[in-house]
Amino acid sequence: MRINKGTKGEKKMNLKMNKVTKTYQHERALTEIDFHLNPGEIVGLVGPNGAGKTTLMKILAGVIVQYEGHAALEDSEKIGSLIEKPKYFPNRSGRYNLNYFSALYGTPKETLEEIITSLDLRTYLKKKVKRYSLGMKQRLGIALALVSNPAYLILDEPTNGMDPDGIRSILAYLKKLAKERNIGVLISSHILKDVEAISDRVCIIKNGRLVSEYAPSSTIENLIDLTFEDEKDLQHALPLLRELDGFTTHDTTATFYFDGEMKPLLKQLGNLDIFPREVKRRSATLEDFYFENMEREAK
Repeated sequence: MRINKGTKGEKKMNLKMNKVTKTYQHERALTEIDFHLNPGEIVGLVGPNGAGKTTLMKILAGVIVQYEGHAALEDSEKIGSLIEKPKYFPNRSGRYNLNYFSALYGTPKETLEEIITSLDLRTYLKKKVKRYSLGMKQRLGIALALVSNPAYLILDEPTNGMDPDGIRSILAYLKKLAKERNIGVLISSHILKDVEAISDRVCIIKNGRLVSEYAPSSTIENLIDLTFEDEKDLQHALPLLRELDGFTTHDTTATFYFDGEMKPLLKQLGNLDIFPREVKRRSATLEDFYFENMEREAK
């Protein structure tokens, strides 16, 4: 957990990165990253392990200060962050930790109590933090990132170790903070459905580069799943299907974008004596978009 103190009374502006490159011992972690986060906006950051998500977040949070390019919060407002393991006093209680950091940043008592209630921490405040479960440590980490009333939150896998109900409540609270208090939130997670549910847009990163951006509200029903009887039929259909937009395969199902009439395509398959077992049209999801990008980048 890191909190940067800023100057009061200044207008909130975008959190930005411009052509940021980070190298560790001759190995590129990030390459020419352009990124921005607006006040009140929730942006998801997804990618495979080692893609550069944590490095990008650490630079924005001010944890990493040596890199090429420019990264800055233009008005020096505060940033609250939870990256990797939360930083706290493990041999002290949750209440001690919250009181310590709230005193450091002058957090009003009513604000602290609202954070405790919203993150469902009250039952655990007397326990030593080292005895917390992983999910409870994450809740405490989010609380510590909020005590300075930050303009922006940077959260790396904040729902690790939480049960489904806990994840749901945390995501709802983050959405409330963004919309009601105009806090910009950058969140990473491997649970793509959760990222899609909360984000205004999602950035996809691979091999240290931002490769694409997804807007959940822009999805339309133009994704086709063709499921075949067996792998042999799918292989015979590949020459006809593989040039279609967004084409991917999983088991015996071919998936692609197609907003036209399906009958001509099915007729072409029939002429090859190939008859799909199931044809389904559905809305594209972040998961579809993500794996399409991963496969395209791998080519």
